[in-house]
Order: sequence, then C-alpha cells, then structure tokens
Amino acid sequence: MAACSWGYPPRLFGTCGLSPSRASRTDAARAPMASPSSSVRIAVVGDVHDQWNLEEDTKALQFLKPDVVLFTGGDFGNENVELVQSVANLDFAKAVILGNHDSWKTQQFSGKRKDNIQMQLECLGQEHVAYGRLDFPHLKLTVVGGRPFSCGGEQLFRKRLISARYGVENMEQSARRIYKAAIGAPEDHFVIFLAHNGPTGLGANIDDICGRDWIVGGGDHGDPDLAMALSQLRGTAKFQIPLVVFGHMHKQLAHGNGLRKMIAFGPDNMIYLNGAIVPRVRWLMQPQTIENPVQEEAVTSPRDPTGSVRAFTVVDITEGKVTRIAERWVSVDGDRTQLEGEHILF
Repeated sequence: MAACSWGYPPRLFGTCGLSPSRASRTDAARAPMASPSSSVRIAVVGDVHDQWNLEEDTKALQFLKPDVVLFTGGDFGNENVELVQSVANLDFAKAVILGNHDSWKTQQFSGKRKDNIQMQLECLGQEHVAYGRLDFPHLKLTVVGGRPFSCGGEQLFRKRLISARYGVENMEQSARRIYKAAIGAPEDHFVIFLAHNGPTGLGANIDDICGRDWIVGGGDHGDPDLAMALSQLRGTAKFQIPLVVFGHMHKQLAHGNGLRKMIAFGPDNMIYLNGAIVPRVRWLMQPQTIENPVQEEAVTSPRDPTGSVRAFTVVDITEGKVTRIAERWVSVDGDRTQLEGEHILF
C-alpha cells in the first residue's frame, strides 16, 4: 500500500464520484500481493493523447505484470476529465503527473467554480505526485513528482495556475519544491522521478531526448527546475536515484526528421527515460470479404479494426539498479493478449 507525502493544498482533492476510501488510498487490488522484493518492474505509459481504453490497457498491463505503472504527464487529452477518471479506475499501483494538454484551456485558478483542472486532480487524488511523493514500502520504492503542466523551456507554463495552486512563482521556487519532496524519502528506498518533461542538460540536437525538433537548429527544451533539483540531490541525498521518467517530447520528430533518442545517461548510474511514444495505439486490421457483382467473385474491402496494439516502456530494476529497459507493443484482440514487438533500449 502506498503512503503519500502531500505536495499541494488538501482543498484540491475530492472524490470525483469515488468513495472517500477509494479516493484517499491505493487499495489492495492495486498493490501486488507479494512480500518485499529486490526486483521491481515499472510499466511506463507515455503521453496518451486520447488513446486510452481501460479494458484493453488493463489486459495489456496484466500481460506485462508491472509492480507499478507510471503515467508520464498524462497529456491525456485537452482537459479530458472523463479519460482521467478512467485512468484513475485502473487497478494497478500507479503514479501520474498532468501535462500541458491537461491544462489546455484553464490558465488560472478559479475560486468560484470547479474547473477541469480541479476535477482531474480530484479524480487522481494522491496518485497525482506533482511536487510530492508516493512511497511504496513493500517495494522499497518512492516516486517523486516534478512540476505539473510543463511545456518545456525556460518559462513556467500556466504561471498563474501554478502560482495559485502550488505557491510557485519561478524556476528556483519550483526546484526547491521538487527537492523538498524528494529529500523526505525513506533512506532505504530507491527513488524514481516522474515529470512531464525532462531536465535541461541532456542535449540540444533535434533528436536529443529533450531537443527542440520543430525549429531549425534545435535547442535544449528541458525543464531547468528539474535539472536544478536533481543536481542538488546528487550532493545531499542518501538514497539512490536510478531513473528519471518523463514524456512530452514525442519519439516521432516533427517534419519527418526521424526518431528521437529516448534514453540518456547521467552520473551515478542515473538513467533518463522518455516514454512519449506517440501515437501509442495501432489497430489490428482484418480483411472483409464482399461479393463483387461485376466480377461475380469475392474481393477484399478496406479492412476494419478487430483489436489494438498498445505501447508501453517496461523497466526492470534489481537491487535499486536498472537492469533492462524495453519498448513493448502488446496486442489485445478480444481475450487474446500477446507481445507483438519489442525494442531493447538498455
């Protein structure tokens, strides 16, 4: 069962149609029923962009058998509250951080009415880890959240919203909030950072893990506050940080320029992983046979979808160290679930 360190005012949370017990805890159905283990499997769901189906994604995850599922900044849809509620209903231990598309229209806090930001946060409850942490004691794992709603670059995205909800006015304050959330993690845990966008300092080419791919010449589009927090923790933290997980910067580069590097390496065996495989769903197609009245023989019509193939990035960690990372595509066709493809990143 997960224990949460709150990184935001309690007033932001409600039940979103759930019972108080469901909204305030990670119940037994979501936590693996196993004794503490030195091996942990993480399934990363990259930027969703409306490509989520609770039934089919549940089947795919049951096939992958993760201990924890990490959603790299949602970008679930343009403030798609219904989809976020569906993600909240996923019966796996999980952690989520909302992305820039999850604050697509709402630019500042409204004290007079419940806006879409409020409703998304209420749906997710403690599992939204922005400026906070979620401890999984049975796994000796802590997930620490970065700044929510990030769009990358040197400026705070949705500054009025971030200021009103989290009391953050600039990058330095944001870095301190991230650092403070992390420094309270149990010393015998290893810590994974979950952010919507990655940190600065990982390259400025268009195909680098956080490189600008939509303008000539590229540029580093990482988050300075996350980089500052991680740098400070390297000198003070007593726990291991083997992995920093994020999304936002899509694997498919703009203007047909190829694919992005989805993994990078830092000091102290730290690995940076971009999970934004977009689009994350492909369709299984089956030919449909019809009669051709002219030729008087059967011909094949345009194919109809019969199932889907869904992308995840799977990370295996042993004794606090990453041992394997693979992009996996899992097909779900009715009751049949199988691995369709795998690309080993590490």
